[in-house]
Amino acid sequence: MPEPTTIDLKEAGQQADLPGSGGDFGSFLGGLMSAVMAIAALLVLLYLIWGAVEWITSGGDKSKVEGARNKIMNAVTGLIVLAASTAIFMIIQQLLDICVLSFGGGC
Repeated sequence: MPEPTTIDLKEAGQQADLPGSGGDFGSFLGGLMSAVMAIAALLVLLYLIWGAVEWITSGGDKSKVEGARNKIMNAVTGLIVLAASTAIFMIIQQLLDICVLSFGGGC
């Protein structure tokens, strides 16, 4: 016969730890922001590679080279914006003592 299980009920006023949420909305939001930043970094890398491949396969055609250069410049601009936003989030994290980005699972 299986053993009966017990449920750990919290006292009134204590926060319940929801499964998969890390305990609060801030943890969820931090994880979501980390995922969005990782996806954005991947998209920037793919766009940069796309521009490089277009440049290589342009065959000296001025309009194709110009289009490829624009893609590369846009990717570099996106990388700068991504790095700046990461730095801003890290500064906010330090100043307010909160966890905004949790790369690697911790702050």
